[in-house]
Amino acid sequence: MEALRLIKTARYALAEARHVPDVLAEARQAALLTEAVGARLAESEDEEFTGLGQQLSEAGAHAAVCLDRSVVRAALVSGGRAARLTDLGDLAPALGALDGLLQEVGETLVVLACGADTESLYWTCIDGVDAVSECKDLTVRLRAAALRAGAAEPAALGGAERERERAGGGAPLLVVRLGPPGETGPPGGGGGGAASGSPPSGGGPPGAGGPAEEDRVVGYRAPGASEASDAPEVSVPVG
Repeated sequence: MEALRLIKTARYALAEARHVPDVLAEARQAALLTEAVGARLAESEDEEFTGLGQQLSEAGAHAAVCLDRSVVRAALVSGGRAARLTDLGDLAPALGALDGLLQEVGETLVVLACGADTESLYWTCIDGVDAVSECKDLTVRLRAAALRAGAAEPAALGGAERERERAGGGAPLLVVRLGPPGETGPPGGGGGGAASGSPPSGGGPPGAGGPAEEDRVVGYRAPGASEASDAPEVSVPVG
């Protein structure tokens, strides 16, 4: 069974536990599952995962020993969930869920310690809190490493995508002609020039006139206009 599914089951079982032996048993099951996840990670080919996984496995085993008291033995789940772990699955979500499980275990043990009626139970909970906290720190580090590893491939693909866009294979571009203020206006309207007696917006000298906007052919340039006077163009990505 995948790690994420087992972790969700463990969180649900912990939340449903109502008696002290059951709560401690579920806390120990969470520690054993943490040990199993760490052992799987220790088999990774990545050196960072191997080292942190080994540490997590040892920390999980230590937490299980801290919670292994006589009050727990009567409530142990037969076989345990850790033995059912077959695959880690998607690593970052699984480690995120494990982090949440360990957080809930720690909080539950604190509550038990505050209400403990025996010194033995109190110290069992306190030792468990310290051990689970170490597991949680290692889980956070492993999740950060998994996220970094997962972000490396999309970043490389994104770089290739940008190169394709530069070559014209990306999103379509909207070409916008830029000109000085007041140069543009409604087609044929010239910004109201006909009513005021001003020359048409053809760009030519006063009195020279020029073809109307709708009569201009592609590439038309008003008399006296130079090549350098053409308005620049910019390309704006669409969407």
